[in-house]
Amino acid sequence: EVPPAEHRQTFFAVHPHGAFCIGWAMLFTCPVMHRVRFCFAPTLYLSPFFRLFSRAVGKPGSAARPSMSSYLRAGEDVALPPGGFEEATLTSTFQDRVFIKKRYGFVRLCLKYGVAIRPVYAFGEGHLFSNVQGFWKERLALNRFGLPTILVWGRSFFPLLPKKKKLHIVVGRKIILPKIESPSKEEVMQWHEKYITELKRVYDEHKETAYGSEQGKEAKLEVW
Repeated sequence: EVPPAEHRQTFFAVHPHGAFCIGWAMLFTCPVMHRVRFCFAPTLYLSPFFRLFSRAVGKPGSAARPSMSSYLRAGEDVALPPGGFEEATLTSTFQDRVFIKKRYGFVRLCLKYGVAIRPVYAFGEGHLFSNVQGFWKERLALNRFGLPTILVWGRSFFPLLPKKKKLHIVVGRKIILPKIESPSKEEVMQWHEKYITELKRVYDEHKETAYGSEQGKEAKLEVW
């Protein structure tokens, strides 16, 4: 499902990150999202080869806070996977997970500039690559230093290829935020909770369509 034609400056928060952001890549090359600035990890965005390639197929940007502030201040639409390395670490073929409970920064930015937020969920992202499970405390601690802690494999004959699984990407409703130059901690938490509520609604309302009625009824979203 794609955004409707009417426009209001929007921040697209994409979940789950997955091992290699395949759903994110599909959105990046989708014509209906051509106006959106897709923000990548600063180290990746600084690569000349990556920037050359990505500019040929979409509208890339840096996820560094100063860069994102400048995009939003200029009135651009922005997309970001807010779960980051932590959400990639939690990737599982048998349990859908998002890492969002302590991700307040994007909500604070959207409040500052009065930007609407839309949660995006890529059903099936976690099914594309198997990933070693467990040791969460240690792995998530390493993620805080910018270190990825995934050990993944896809197809048996070539592990870097994703498994042959279907993705179903859903864009949620707009959450219309007020413009607050210096939002308080309480205001940020209030709107962050509304975001999580809408993300859960998207998941629960579309999981049977994405996974089939039998698997969909059993599917649950873990919020970390």
